[in-house]
Amino acid sequence: MNIDAFCQHLLKIYSATERERRLEMIVREIAAFFGVRSHEVGLFKIDPAGRNASLSWPPSRRGSMVNFPLKSFVTSLVALTIKDRQPRIDNTFADTNHLHMMERTPDDPEHRLPIQKIISVPAIWDNSVRWVIQVSRKGRTPDEAGADFTAVELDQLERIAATIGQLEL
Repeated sequence: MNIDAFCQHLLKIYSATERERRLEMIVREIAAFFGVRSHEVGLFKIDPAGRNASLSWPPSRRGSMVNFPLKSFVTSLVALTIKDRQPRIDNTFADTNHLHMMERTPDDPEHRLPIQKIISVPAIWDNSVRWVIQVSRKGRTPDEAGADFTAVELDQLERIAATIGQLEL
């Protein structure tokens, strides 16, 4: 499916799904599009003032407690993505100092693998960053995680973010 058709598909799923399940359904579709598992997709909701981020996906028993002030973590990938409003790709992410939120949050211990590779984009609507969307490849080693992310995949995630930015998830 090309990216334009996929974004239209996301909008149809959003309209056809009850509010409580929208986030999960959107994440599952994004995961399938990139050939990753749903726990390898991260959605960070940014508060309207742009001061705090909360990990909305992957889900955790900790729920809304997975919040963090961006000014305390200015070098995190989420904070950098918001600050620069630019997409980022890091195929050596396991070697990068990061918060490990998407690695430690999943309830299933099998999903708590190191992120080896990641793409991160801001979802902007009405000139505000509403979300940061990340797609990762996890594994014990870079080879186990799979192929490197490409510039094409980064562009595709940007298009998806432009679609998601307008939605209430």
